[in-house]
Amino acid sequence: MKANTLIKYRRNKILNKIIHTLLLRKGLEIPSNVIIGKNCDFPHNSVGTVIHPNTVIKNDVKIYQNVTIGRADIYEDYKSSNMKKIIIEDGAIICAGAKVLSKEETLTVGKNSIIGANAVLLNSTKENEIWAGVPAKKIGVRKDL
Repeated sequence: MKANTLIKYRRNKILNKIIHTLLLRKGLEIPSNVIIGKNCDFPHNSVGTVIHPNTVIKNDVKIYQNVTIGRADIYEDYKSSNMKKIIIEDGAIICAGAKVLSKEETLTVGKNSIIGANAVLLNSTKENEIWAGVPAKKIGVRKDL
C-alpha cells in the first residue's frame, strides 16, 4: 500500500496506531498528532522523511523523500526550546533531502513556496518564494501560478 493511501486513513482513531507502524516500516515517520490537509502528496513514498509532531501541513502540499521537518535547537531540552510549531502552507513543495529546521516560535513555509533539494531552511518564507542552499536563501519567486 502506498504512503499516500495510508496517510488518508490515519484520521481514523482506531487505525491510527496500525497506520503509524506501517508508515514507519516504509521509512516515513509522521506522528499521529501531525495535522495533514487534503490532497497532500508524498511522492516515492517519501522514504527517510521525518516530521516533527508539532507540524501542520495544509492542503495540496508535496513532500519528497529524505525530508526532515523539525527543531534546529536539538541541543536544548525539549521543554526549554522556543520552537512551538511548523506550518507548511497550501501548495508548498519541499524537495528531496530538504531540511526545515526551526528555532523560532513558529516557522512558516509560505503558500506555494518551493524549498529546493538538499536545502536547509532556517527561516520562514512568504508566499510563492523559492529557497535553496545551505543555509537556504531566497533565490526567486514563482511566476507559474
